Order: sequence, then C-alpha cells, then structure tokens
Amino acid sequence: MTTMTGPVVVVVEVVGDLDLGSVARVRETLHDALSVHPQQLVVDLSRCEFVDASALAMLLDVHRRAWRNGGVLTLRACSPRVLRLLSLTGLRRVFDLDLAETA
Repeated sequence: MTTMTGPVVVVVEVVGDLDLGSVARVRETLHDALSVHPQQLVVDLSRCEFVDASALAMLLDVHRRAWRNGGVLTLRACSPRVLRLLSLTGLRRVFDLDLAETA
C-alpha cells in the first residue's frame, strides 16, 4: 500500500488585521491549504499587527484540523501585541510558534 503525503510546508501570509472582517477569507485560504495535507501549515503574521477573538477561534479550529490530519499549524513572526494576546488567553502553549522575523 502506498501512502500519499502532501507538501512538507505550506506558508500562508496574512497581510493586515486578522479580525471579523477578514477572518472568513483567511479561514477559506487556510482550509484550502490544509486540503493538500501539508506536514506543516505556517501562518506568517509578520505583516499582521492585530488579531481579535474571532481570529483566535478560527486559528484554533485550523490548528485542530491540521493536527487531526497529522500536521502542525505554526504561527510565524507574531507581533508583540499578538504574542501578549496568545499569552493572556493561554494559547501560547497551544500553538507552535516560530518567533523568528521574516524578511
């Protein structure tokens, strides 16, 4: 039996605030990215300064979907403001974080 695996890493860059106005569009993009079954789905937040509660809920849902498919969701280059929110909500321990700055 041959097992097909998807790409090792898929990166999705979020530009602008991740809030109620953008969360549906970003959710659709992330679900499309998960459909290829990547081993790691990276959400690059280097150009995103603000994340609201609806975005956190969406990211948590995507994290669960990735995990169920044997992958991992990584949040890359979170701003200090986003990191503080993740810490306050306890989600900093849930998400895989890549704190390196991106170019």
